[in-house]
Amino acid sequence: MGNERNKKVIAAGLLVMSLTMACNSALAPILAEVGKFFPDAGDSAIQIVLTLINLTTLPAMILEPMLEPKITKRDIAVIGTALMLIGGLMPQVLNSQLWMLYAASIVIGVGLSFVVVTSSSLISDYFTGLDKSRVMGFQSIFVSIGGTIIAKGSGILTAMAGWKRGYLVFLIALPIIIIILLTVPKGETTPKAEKGEKSGVSGSMVYFGALCLITGIFVATFNTNIAMYIDRKGIGDASTAGTVASIMQVIGIIGGLMLGFVVKTFKRFTIGASILVMAAGTALVGMTTSFPMICAGAVLVGIGFAIRNPGAVTFGANMVPAAQASLAIAIISATYNVGNFISAYVVNPVANMLGEDIANRFIVSAAALAVIGIVACVKAPTTDAQALDSQN
Repeated sequence: MGNERNKKVIAAGLLVMSLTMACNSALAPILAEVGKFFPDAGDSAIQIVLTLINLTTLPAMILEPMLEPKITKRDIAVIGTALMLIGGLMPQVLNSQLWMLYAASIVIGVGLSFVVVTSSSLISDYFTGLDKSRVMGFQSIFVSIGGTIIAKGSGILTAMAGWKRGYLVFLIALPIIIIILLTVPKGETTPKAEKGEKSGVSGSMVYFGALCLITGIFVATFNTNIAMYIDRKGIGDASTAGTVASIMQVIGIIGGLMLGFVVKTFKRFTIGASILVMAAGTALVGMTTSFPMICAGAVLVGIGFAIRNPGAVTFGANMVPAAQASLAIAIISATYNVGNFISAYVVNPVANMLGEDIANRFIVSAAALAVIGIVACVKAPTTDAQALDSQN
């Protein structure tokens, strides 16, 4: 009974830790206002404020497994959450140059990387079988809840007091640090792999990583363009953009509850199916200036996002021995986030070939996601057995 209670306390702590995993949604509602503050900067330069968080995750996520022999996973998570807090406070005093916001994004990105890898890895450490599946599903829900609070909070703060104050939403990290310290055991450092122990990356993992990278390029279009789209089409302001971003996060709660059912139903086709749902949502936004229809598009993107992200991480961990789970999670997450970073440099020039209308970015991304989703179904990155491991 006591052990069961301890497991529930640990699960609660790990889920609270996950609230910050959608922290980049905090910056989506403020991008239009940042663009107005730096009128000489192009759209791509402004979008980097958001996507640089994702680029930073590549080296940081690869670094995280190297820290585990020296620092416990719990403490790495605490450090990561503290870095997100620091990154959110930096623009309160460093905001006169665009590179200062880039610096803040780098600090936030490193912190986010540490939390993403350690939270998923700790769930695998403490839970197995059906319990692991349930906690992973609830993690997706808590990521959505956190993203909702952060996105809407940032939008409201920006509308009320300007984009600099929008960053203050990162103060949510402070109570989260306290809760992690009180609920998650310090644990032990992870032993280094023995010499001769196989730790290479398989061809299947390389393919999965490449698929995640390409997917990340076109999924990022929604977050990096929605505020500017709403502003330029005269649909609303930063608070409106925050509402749309928060709808995407709220609907992720439904996606998290559906995760087990979806994986059992679609098995190895889960990733491809979720990408196709995101393609439909992205296309819907690009074809309308109706606020309700934009919200409907956000619902579809949110459902696909909530299934793809935890599904990809869990499938990746299931493809390797337990000792390599952190590395697998790092590869899957980092490649996706690198795709997010280079998104503007790929999507914007291609979309501009069709004209200057910002809606073209959504249309191009939707078409690309549709192709990627079909490819992911035809050549699924995992087997049915690997997909179902997390649902047993």
